[in-house]
Amino acid sequence: MPVCGVSRARPGTLNDMRISRKLRLLAALVFFFFVLYPNPMTLVHSIEHISHPTIDPAAVAPIARTLPNDPRLIEQAVLTRIMPYAYDWQTAGVPWYFPTTREALAQKRGDCESRAVVLASILAYKHIPYSLHMSFDHIWVDYPGHVATAIENPGVQIAVREHGHFVFHWPKDFHLGAEANAQIAVYWTPMPMSRRVLLFAGLLAIVFVNVLVRWARRLAGVTYHGTSAKRPATTEGTER
Repeated sequence: MPVCGVSRARPGTLNDMRISRKLRLLAALVFFFFVLYPNPMTLVHSIEHISHPTIDPAAVAPIARTLPNDPRLIEQAVLTRIMPYAYDWQTAGVPWYFPTTREALAQKRGDCESRAVVLASILAYKHIPYSLHMSFDHIWVDYPGHVATAIENPGVQIAVREHGHFVFHWPKDFHLGAEANAQIAVYWTPMPMSRRVLLFAGLLAIVFVNVLVRWARRLAGVTYHGTSAKRPATTEGTER
């Protein structure tokens, strides 16, 4: 008799398996993190460095000897000549990285974190008093004679380093829209296009993974109906 093979999806079988929303959300978060930080230790080191900024007068000694003792002129030299501005995407390949003083000097450019540790190290070498201050999107060095600016003033400050650690408080001057624009400008705009494409493509694949799997099964012919196999031919004159 004919042999027919039919594959039907039954509950609990492989053909009926679906990835839950919670699992997809977890996969999306993990994927998002690894796109931003392919080496997770980069983020670990950044957290260590911001918790205990490496102010290293010895590392900047050759540079400090060539600079005047006026802290304003020192800051100008750091911002314009010693540490030209560059995003962390350009120097470290990640959205945010807090370097040591020696790492910043090796890069020869950097953003506010790099500039801050280099400037603080030079001031420490010259025994000029200073303090580190942070806002939501900036870190700067305060010193005698420092002139407040729109992004460096007590109103936007969320933390100041005192007695070896940062003391946090909510800033007096906070505007959500302006802060969101600043975050986009620092972290999203300079992101390499290849990483953006990878991020979007991966997240879309995770969100629609169940649909993609169903399409793949149809294209591969996983589900089929009415397949028949011919009966083997018989021979006449069987032995008696």
